Amino acid sequence: MRIRGHEYRVDWAHLVFVTLMAAAVLWYLLDARAVSLRVNNILLVQPLALFALFMYLLILPQCLRRADAEAEPQAPAVEDPLAPALPTEFKALARVGILGVALGLLVFTMDKIGFDIGIWLFALATMLICGERRPIPLAIFPAAVAIVAVYGFRALMPYPMFTAVL
Repeated sequence: MRIRGHEYRVDWAHLVFVTLMAAAVLWYLLDARAVSLRVNNILLVQPLALFALFMYLLILPQCLRRADAEAEPQAPAVEDPLAPALPTEFKALARVGILGVALGLLVFTMDKIGFDIGIWLFALATMLICGERRPIPLAIFPAAVAIVAVYGFRALMPYPMFTAVL
């Protein structure tokens, strides 16, 4: 593809992947709006779907790469200590898997032990899994997360959620 005298290549795999994701988000948004336009029903779906579609528009130009820029010599890559990297060690991969299991347990036990206790346990378990061992942050942060989550959800939507303490 030629634009303003430069040759561009399309990264088809990336383009198809993000387009399928955007299509799924758009379908879900339209389906949710077809069912009900009440604010309580689309309070979270519509803003998040619009944000996801906006992100799609920002990602879309990244699927085009200049073909003539590949011939230019690249500077040696400098390792950025803040850049995220996928875990490759077994311990790091196990930690990711355990976090996924903890999230699954949160979802499936929330109606039995309460939203507040479930969020508190999940935040505590997540901090322990990620290596936090200081007792003061382990005491304060999970409680603060549970309080903010419970009262935040109650302020957003009038949904009768089961809580044991709050």
